[in-house]
Amino acid sequence: MGNSEVFITDWISPRVAALRDRLRSGANVLEGATTAPPTPEYIGEEPFHRVWMQNEDAPFDVRLARALSAWRSAARPVLTPGHLVVGTPPPRTVISYRTGVFAWDFCLDQQLCKEHPETQPIADYWREWLGKREKPDLPEAASNPALHDSLWITGICCHSTQDYALAIECGIDGLRRRIGEHRNRHPESADWYAAAEAVLDGVAGYIYAHARAAEEQAANATGRQADEWRTIAANCRHIAQYRPETFQQAVQLLYSLFMLNGHDSPGRLDQFLWPALRRDLERGAIDLRGAQEIVDCLYVKFAEHICYGATLGGQLPEGGDATNTASWLCLNSIRRLRLMSPRTALRCHQNTPCELFDAAVHSNATGATFPTFVNDEVIIPGMLLRGATREHARDYTFCGCGQTIPSGRAYGSYEDLVLNAAKPLLYALHNGCDERSGVQTGPQTGTLDSFKVFEEFDEAVWRQLCSLLELGISTTAACRRWGARHVPDHLRSLLTHSCVENGRDWRAGGADYHDGMVDAVGFTNLADSLAVIREVVFREHRFTLQQLVEMLDNDWRDAEDVRLHCLLKVPKFGNGNEQIDAMQAGWLKRLNDWLLKQRTAYGGPWGMDIIGWSGAVQLGKVTAATPDGRRAGEPLADCAGAAQGRDRCGITAVMRSMAALPAREIHGPMALSIRLHQSAVSTPAGERKLGDLIRQYFAMGGQQVQVTVASAEELRAAQKEPEKHRDLIVRVGGFSAYYVDLPPEFQEDMIRRTEYVL
Repeated sequence: MGNSEVFITDWISPRVAALRDRLRSGANVLEGATTAPPTPEYIGEEPFHRVWMQNEDAPFDVRLARALSAWRSAARPVLTPGHLVVGTPPPRTVISYRTGVFAWDFCLDQQLCKEHPETQPIADYWREWLGKREKPDLPEAASNPALHDSLWITGICCHSTQDYALAIECGIDGLRRRIGEHRNRHPESADWYAAAEAVLDGVAGYIYAHARAAEEQAANATGRQADEWRTIAANCRHIAQYRPETFQQAVQLLYSLFMLNGHDSPGRLDQFLWPALRRDLERGAIDLRGAQEIVDCLYVKFAEHICYGATLGGQLPEGGDATNTASWLCLNSIRRLRLMSPRTALRCHQNTPCELFDAAVHSNATGATFPTFVNDEVIIPGMLLRGATREHARDYTFCGCGQTIPSGRAYGSYEDLVLNAAKPLLYALHNGCDERSGVQTGPQTGTLDSFKVFEEFDEAVWRQLCSLLELGISTTAACRRWGARHVPDHLRSLLTHSCVENGRDWRAGGADYHDGMVDAVGFTNLADSLAVIREVVFREHRFTLQQLVEMLDNDWRDAEDVRLHCLLKVPKFGNGNEQIDAMQAGWLKRLNDWLLKQRTAYGGPWGMDIIGWSGAVQLGKVTAATPDGRRAGEPLADCAGAAQGRDRCGITAVMRSMAALPAREIHGPMALSIRLHQSAVSTPAGERKLGDLIRQYFAMGGQQVQVTVASAEELRAAQKEPEKHRDLIVRVGGFSAYYVDLPPEFQEDMIRRTEYVL
């Protein structure tokens, strides 16, 4: 571990305990939020609109950046007594410009306009302006109403991670210097550089607003609280311009930028925070307890809103283990505070310290569900295959619900397309028509009586799948090209390598990598269903395709014996059966190889992952019965492993099946969810067994493991008496949630998952 220091503690300061207790669970639980973010009060003015109108003659980039800067600088922070980290959203206004998760455009607050009729002229202006703006040139098929049940198209962007070390190590003034160093090399980008400088004015203004708010609080406080407000104010005034000098200042700058970036994915937190922490420790300015309290406060801030992928451990870009003391502080926060954000992974490799790995296992065994475990030895080769340099591949991080990305070097949604993998098979059974609405959604690939051998039907399914993805890829490319012209993101550009050097926006090809990503939900249902059709229709000739379709369209009504045969007698993925494992692996390789040949708007390759998240339930609701024995509306497979309850030969058989997949070639992660009975890990010996199991799986070539510790008995008890089980956490897919806050269909889906003992 080099110069890092192991620090494991169960101590939680009274300050942090009180802040944690303030969090209200149950808000937007499907996205993993721990609390409902407060809605800022209307400030009675429209800074974005005012400055936009004042700069009517300025170039678009500059006009937008100045208006955005005014809006951010007008923040009216609401500060929480006792907190060591501050940061609240910019003010609520009728018109603003958002760059966060699932929001990346001019935003007109219709409800606020209704509440304040005096703003109607502003709203009218923006409706007209937005109405005249160029629209994305989308394929006509993208407007098909039935498409949404098969393919979700994110468009411009969904998730991202930036390199916050670029700011922490040089400060806001250092980011300005970087602009000055490169602007003369790209005179054609003069407007873009001017806009980037204006955005930094807004960042500084936002941080200064928090300094003023803390000073106001200090004036009305006494004793220790007054001193803390004054310290926070001084820290904010310093980092609004200069490089952080202390660990607390580094944490504050990171969170301020993270909030302005839309509260997305914090990335390699331990790597970002370690240099400042090391300096404070070496000069005796802080001890480990004090540092832990600051990290705990940062995690509470993360949990106040939805917060996505973070990563601990792994390797340094130049090679060697990256574990440091900040890794331990973050892991302590995860285990002790049991919060839903950020969705953290531990990167594991051959030289990961045993103490860190075992501590992460203990965190899962005690019910935190974080961190997940991801295998460097498999992920890094997949990134190299997609064109990443070895140094950048070693520097990857989790993003969003668990996708992997070179840290601070890429523009991609990492949920560009969410594919309902069961739909192409149902389309093939209905000659390209959606089985529920009857709308022609895919190509006509043949009537049922035209398929004489299984291979012909298999090819029809493949054509349906490719048709869906071709539409999604072309639509995404059109959205990205439109976004480059109309919705620049200068702040993300400043925190992404090569954008400033190239004089090009993050959305316009300035980053090093420009991948596309398909999140394939229910892929196991596709493989299991193909295996049923091959075995029962084309080999055993038990019934025809036409008879099968009639049973599926009737949701197996009056055909329960056939459904049970398809469900129980035909082998399913996840039981170590070589034939069905080969079916799943072959289809995954075929799709992955095809995606590698596709190109994004800026020339990057496409990849895929299977995470499951909430889509397994949501897409299952709109999917008819499938040949694998699944009923209409039931959830799809929750991850890349066996569909719920179909792995009947034990956890090692599941891992053998997963090891048969081409994980080293697939971007991933190919998520494996396992649910354990509490008794399996209630002792040190049980924890060692879990750790050994994960190590064995990674040695076999597995990509990722995520663990829930909860028996079906406990889950049922929590349904009956939720107040007695408020702290029960489960891993839904790419995120975790308090079980009692989940909708009933998600609770039942969790119970259906196989329960393992070790």
